[in-house]
Order: sequence, then structure tokens, then C-alpha cells
Amino acid sequence: MTGGLLVILLAQCSLIAIEARSDKGLLVNDAFLDAAHYWPFDNQHGPLSMDIITGHNAIFMDGAEVSTNETYSICGEGGANCVQKSMKGSCATTQKKGSYIIAGNFKGTCFCDPGKCILGGMSISIWVKLDESLLQKDQDAYILSSGGQSKKSRGFAFLYFHGTYVFIISTKDKQWKMTIPAIPNNKWVNAVFTWDKHEELVYYMNGERKQSVGGKKTSRPDLKYAILTISRPNNALSEQFMYPLKVMSLALWDKALNAKQVKNIYTAIKGMKMTEKAEEKKKKYVIPSKAAKQIAHAPNKKHNIAKPKDVKNMLKTL
Repeated sequence: MTGGLLVILLAQCSLIAIEARSDKGLLVNDAFLDAAHYWPFDNQHGPLSMDIITGHNAIFMDGAEVSTNETYSICGEGGANCVQKSMKGSCATTQKKGSYIIAGNFKGTCFCDPGKCILGGMSISIWVKLDESLLQKDQDAYILSSGGQSKKSRGFAFLYFHGTYVFIISTKDKQWKMTIPAIPNNKWVNAVFTWDKHEELVYYMNGERKQSVGGKKTSRPDLKYAILTISRPNNALSEQFMYPLKVMSLALWDKALNAKQVKNIYTAIKGMKMTEKAEEKKKKYVIPSKAAKQIAHAPNKKHNIAKPKDVKNMLKTL
């Protein structure tokens, strides 16, 4: 990287940080400035919803859509004995039978091959509402998948398996597998998973550390599946493996976040999604066209903007 290009990039980051704290426009909240990808699911254009870090689009499939009339129950003033109040907001939903979301093809990146994470780790933050009553008895269903569940690929997977929740990260020769006994049913929760290849996989819920697990030796010699999917495994299209859900935001980092950063993520999303009026929020998420082009062409953001016709190519790997 040349000195001139580095200066330009630093200037762009400073501009984003200023806009994030102003009323003139919001590109990303401060907690997400160093994210590799961030989909807020505030709007859609046809079947597409933008990753506002890179300009890369998620693709809504078979009835998945953004709902702008979601009701959030949040605490008003009052501390531990807070009074619940309802507010309107937006989220993506895959609750229509057979619907799901393709976040993109991540072949050759940290997120489908964790051994390639330059900083030796990754983090995944998802604000999600899971309703187990929408599942069939004994159904195994996927929430997120970049390939970690398959012996023919690497990456991560978050799923409901045999009546409990499981999160997996797999590299070429090691796997971290965590069982999560329960997640609050039909309530909005922020689940964050941070992973360091030299240490542990750590799970946080609503900003608080819950549990961790070490890795075990395994073998994943192949990299057949590399798309990132929401609401289904990335290596199967069967409805029996789909988890109908609502997702408020998804963010990825190519490094392991610390506990303070995870707490900031939880607070930031609550502030953006659960306190502003819908009209104000829509204005703040408008990305100036010049800035959007700069972000989309930033180094290390190698993905082109996905188009509907790209779906066929993505699904050829299945």
C-alpha cells in the first residue's frame, strides 16, 4: 500500500467517524467502524439489501423481505424496574415458508476459511428474534451458515440442533463447537460470537459474556461451499433445515472483539434501532453516493455488489 493511498483511506475513515456522530448523515455507528461487513436491514431495493461498509448486497430469496413495521419492546426509564414501551422499527424476515437470505459468496476470505483470518480471529454479531413454535417437532434448522457444519467446507454455523442451539467454527484442522442450552424465545436478542484461533470461542448475549469453549482437532480438507446464508445451511436448499426468523442486523469482523467492544455493539444497535423515530432513522441511513463508491472500492473489500443474476452462480456450489 502506498503512502498516498494510506492517507486517503485514513481521511475517509475520519470523515465516516464525523458523520457517524452528526445529524447530517449516518454511514455506520462508531461501534461498527472497523467491521468488515454490516447489514442493518433497514430497507431493500428489489431483492437486495446493502452492506453499508462495502456496498455488497445481501439477496432476499423466495419471499424474504424487509419489514418496516416491526414492534420492539424496550425499557424506558426506571432501571431494573423499567417500564416496557413499544416502538416501531425495521428488520428482515424469513418467516414466509421457504424464504432465506444470501449475504454473498465469501470464497477465499476469512469468513468461509477462518484459517485465513489475518488477525487470527473473527467476530459475528446478529440481532435476531427466534420463535421455536415455527419449527416442526425434532426439526434441525439453521440461523447462519458459511460452511462450518459440513465436512466438505470450513467457516461457521449457528443452528438449532436436537432441541438446543449450537455454534461451530471450523478450520482446516480444528473445530470449536459450543452448545447453548437456550435462547429467549420470540424475543429480540443480540448474540455475539468472538473467536481467536489461539484461544477460545466466546459467546455473548445482550452484551454479557455467557460461556466459552476450546477447540479440538478435526479434518476439513475441502472448501466446496463458500456462500454465507441466513435462515438455511449454505450447502442445502431443503425447507426442513430452514429456521424462519427475523433479523435486525448482521455484522462481521475479521478479528476477535473484546468484551468492551461487544458491549458497545449491543448499546449501539439499541440506540440506532430502538430509540429513533422511523423518519429520522431513514434519513440517517442515506449514504452519499460519493462516499458509497469510496467504501465499495476500499482495499480488502473484494466482493463486487451482488446482482440477482449472481444467485444462479452462487447456487451452483450446492
